[in-house]
Amino acid sequence: MKRAIFFGAALSLGVSALAAEQAEPPAVGLLNRVVAAAERGDCNAVLPLVAKLKTMREFADVPALRLVTLHLSASCLHELKQPSAAYDDALAGSTLPDSDDYLWRLRLYYEVERKDWPAVVATIEALSNGRGATLNALPISNLYTIDTQLKRAKLAALRQRLLTVLAADSYWPDEPGATNEGFRYRNALALQEAGDTKAALDLVRGLTSPSLVVGLTLDPRFRAAFPAEYDIRATVERDLAAQRTAADRHPDAIGPLVRVADDLRLLGRPREALATLDTIRAKVMGNAPLVDRDEQAIWWWDQIARAHHADGDAPAAIAALRSGRALSEHGSTNVSLTINLANTQLVTGDPAAALATLAGFKTDDGSASPYGVMQMISVRGCARVRTGDQSGADTDLAYARAHEDDDPATATALLLCRGDQEGAAASLVARLANPERRARALEELSTFDEPSTRLPPDPIRAAWTAVGQRPDVQAAAEKAGGVRRFAIQRSGF
Repeated sequence: MKRAIFFGAALSLGVSALAAEQAEPPAVGLLNRVVAAAERGDCNAVLPLVAKLKTMREFADVPALRLVTLHLSASCLHELKQPSAAYDDALAGSTLPDSDDYLWRLRLYYEVERKDWPAVVATIEALSNGRGATLNALPISNLYTIDTQLKRAKLAALRQRLLTVLAADSYWPDEPGATNEGFRYRNALALQEAGDTKAALDLVRGLTSPSLVVGLTLDPRFRAAFPAEYDIRATVERDLAAQRTAADRHPDAIGPLVRVADDLRLLGRPREALATLDTIRAKVMGNAPLVDRDEQAIWWWDQIARAHHADGDAPAAIAALRSGRALSEHGSTNVSLTINLANTQLVTGDPAAALATLAGFKTDDGSASPYGVMQMISVRGCARVRTGDQSGADTDLAYARAHEDDDPATATALLLCRGDQEGAAASLVARLANPERRARALEELSTFDEPSTRLPPDPIRAAWTAVGQRPDVQAAAEKAGGVRRFAIQRSGF
C-alpha cells in the first residue's frame, strides 16, 4: 500500500475553500507558504509551517484548512520516515469530511506495518461503510495477506469481521477480471469451523470459479451444496462467459484473457486457448500500456505453455516457460515459472534438464513461499530419483516430511516417484482421514478427461492410478466421502 508522496488531493481543496469560510488572513497566508513548500518538494520547510498552522484557531474551526494541513503533514512525515507522527495525522485526516484516498491508504499501511490487527479491521470496515470505491481499489493481494496474517495469529473474531466485509456483494476488486470468490470461500470455511453450516453452504452454492468448485464438491464439509451428478462443465462454461465479458470490458488488460484461455483448456480446447492468447501477443511482446502487465505477463506465458502441453507440443511449452521465466515476479526472481518449467521438463522425460533449471534454488532465502518451496522439492526430489541421485532424493523426502503442513501432497508425490507404493498409500490414507487435507487427496484420486496429446504419459500418473486402486486407499477414500468423475481436464500440466 505504499505510494509516492502525492499532494494533488490536498491541493484540490484549495486555498479558495478557506477564503470561502472566511478564514483569517494569517492562516491563509501561512497555508500558501505550506503549499508552495510542498510543491517544491521541501518537506523540511513544510513541517515547521504545519506546526504553526496546527496552533491556530482556524485549524480547529475550518475543516478544509484542517484537512489540507493534515494531508500535507502526513505526506511529509511519511517521506521523512517519521511513522508515528505520520500515522497520527493520517488517522485524524481520514476521519474528516471529504478526506481523500491517500490518507485512508496511508492510515491502513501503517496499521498493517504495526500489525495492529484490530485497527486494520476497523479501518477496512469503515471503508466498506461509505468509501467502497477506496476499498475496491486496494490491491487484492494485500487484502489476502491481511487475512492470512489474522488466521496465523488465531484471531478468529477479527478475521470473521474482515471476511464478512470482503465476502459481501458490496466488495468487488477493481483489478481486471478479479472477483471476491476467494474471500467467499475463506469465509465459508470460517463459518463452517464456527458451526454455522447453513451460512457456509449458502455461500459456496454461489461460487463459480472452477478450481474452487472442484475442491468443494469433494470436501465433506461442503458436498451437501452440490448434487451427486454435479455438472462441472456447465460451471466452467459460465465462468468462461463471465471472463469473456471481463475481457471485453478491459481491452487493456491481460488477466481476463488468461482466465478465458484457462477455461478453454479445461474444456479440452487448447488450440482455441492459444488463439485467444495470441490476440494480445503483439501487446504483450511490445510496449503497449497494459494495466496489469507487471502482474499478468508471466501468467500469459504460463497459460501458453499449458495450452501447448495439452495440445501435445512439449518443445513449445518449454519455450514459452523459458520466455516467461525471464520476467521478474513481483519485482524479484520468477519462482513460479522456474518451478513450472522444471516440472514440464520432468514430466516430458528430461529430469536432468529439470535439475539444471532448479540449480541454485534456495529453500531458506525467502524468495519463495513455504508452499512454493514444497513444489520445488516435489519436482527436484523426483528428478533426483530418475537421475540416480538417491542421497539427494532422500534429503528432499526428509524435507517434505518435516514440512508436511506446507503441502501434504509433496510427500505422497515423492513416495510415488520412488516406487514406494506402501509409503504413498499410507500417506494418502492419513491425508484422507484429515478434514482439512482430504479434499485435495480426493481430487488427486478422482478422474478427469485426458487431453488428446501426443506426449508420452508421465509415469507418475500411472503410479497414481495403481495406488488409487488399492483396497486400503479405496476404503479410506470412500470413508472420506468418495471420489468423483469430472468431465473436464485437470488444471495443471
